Amino acid sequence: MSESPRLRVLALFDERGAHRYASLAGPLLSRLVGLELDLDVGGRLAGQRAVLIAADQPPEQAEQVDHFLRAGGGVVALHGTLNAWAAAGWAPGEPGPETELLLRPVPGHPLTDRLDPELRVQDELFLSDPPPPDATVLLTAPWHYGERVVAFSQPVGAGRLVHMGLGHGPATWSSDLFARLVFRALRHAAGLEAAPTLGVGLLGYGAIGREHATSISDVPGFELRGVCDRLPERREQARAAFGVDVHVDSETLLSDPGVDLVVVGVPPVAHAGACLEALAAGKHVICEKPFALRVEECDQVLAAASAAERAVTVYQSRRWDPDYLAMSETIRSGRVGELFYMESFIGGYSHPCDFWHSHEPISGGTIYDWGSHYFDWVLQLFEGSVRHVSAVGHKRVWHDVTNSDQVRVDLTFDGGAQATFMQSDIAAALKPKWYVLGTRGAVLGEWREDVSPPADAPAVIKVLRPASGGGTHEERLALAPRDEHGFYRNLADHLAWDEPLAVTPQEARRTVAVMESATQSIAQGGARLEVDI
Repeated sequence: MSESPRLRVLALFDERGAHRYASLAGPLLSRLVGLELDLDVGGRLAGQRAVLIAADQPPEQAEQVDHFLRAGGGVVALHGTLNAWAAAGWAPGEPGPETELLLRPVPGHPLTDRLDPELRVQDELFLSDPPPPDATVLLTAPWHYGERVVAFSQPVGAGRLVHMGLGHGPATWSSDLFARLVFRALRHAAGLEAAPTLGVGLLGYGAIGREHATSISDVPGFELRGVCDRLPERREQARAAFGVDVHVDSETLLSDPGVDLVVVGVPPVAHAGACLEALAAGKHVICEKPFALRVEECDQVLAAASAAERAVTVYQSRRWDPDYLAMSETIRSGRVGELFYMESFIGGYSHPCDFWHSHEPISGGTIYDWGSHYFDWVLQLFEGSVRHVSAVGHKRVWHDVTNSDQVRVDLTFDGGAQATFMQSDIAAALKPKWYVLGTRGAVLGEWREDVSPPADAPAVIKVLRPASGGGTHEERLALAPRDEHGFYRNLADHLAWDEPLAVTPQEARRTVAVMESATQSIAQGGARLEVDI
């Protein structure tokens, strides 16, 4: 994680003008409190590193804030504040009507790194003259066949001012995007810049190695600097594709001072040991899923990461799958009511592969394969703790591998909500990918018939709700394009700006706890185990 100190910020929100910013500020403040900020609302300047201002009239501490800025402090001025407080000798001018704005981050600045190329926000645009000549433009928005400046950074005396011309109404102040922009602006204004580019090494270059290497190469903030694999053909593939140093053993990769982050891509049985070696070498860690095969191993890695003050996350990359995101958004919006039942399925009728994936002592078993993704999804969707786990496995057809031919796992949550997962290599008929029931509707994820195997494409997501005149209203959801680098962009933002991890190691540990309990249930003949996960 970033080793920068917690940022002390004075927040000054005017309640006297037309916008009544103090009344709007609650949602933003609640989001900022969860980040590495110590917020003092309406307090004193003494001991602060930055000031956040939203005002329709000159701030009550205007003279002190002006002195603070010119003496080396950082100030972020929101919306039309600079119309009332001319700290920069520049004013935003009059705003246009409230509308949806398409914000465009200007590339090449740490504050805008890894932001989407187009960001949507409901706000008003100030139709000002160009910013001061010594300003660095951060955000623009198209307006009447031209581009208008929305945000810029400017040196003022020994300090730094950021104008963020957003904040007209509740839609903006309640936005996660707005909180993210303000958080970065405060750190930038205070001189706490993003961390430098981190070197990344791959420990294992198997089937998914190229996917990791491509994201690392394409995401600002990371640079691929080494690949280790025991097979010479894989080392040569990595060298040819990415022009990086290759290593025969992990010791030389982990001893490279240019490698700050290690991706553990060895088979699951070796995950915990490899993570511990990387942490002992002072590296941040990405672990391929599953995090480990036992909760005890996860806890060892978590303790080592805490002691080393290094970040650990797990590559639960399917959180960015478009079908899952569409289903998750529908459930979280409350459109189908309270979630109380879910069935999930993956499989078909085909011979398992003969790699380590199908050998239980190395892989952990069938449950740890797709279950690592499916239980991650389930635990994100259901509230409360898992209270009961039961599981059954079949070995009926494929006797040349040690994994079960089919597994079924049943979970019961606080309040009685149920979730089932099935993976089968002997299913001649497919069940839906997802069958979800809420108190006011349902979500169905159906495999596409034009893709083989079906798992290679997102499912068709349908929302079904009772119609007012009887029957059922069915809606097929449009799926957004997949963010292929979403996991790595989030991790880069976490390491650079202390922004929250999308996949915490504690969440990945919980997934392992479910899978370990299910494995124990199978060993006990399908026993219903009482747990607290």
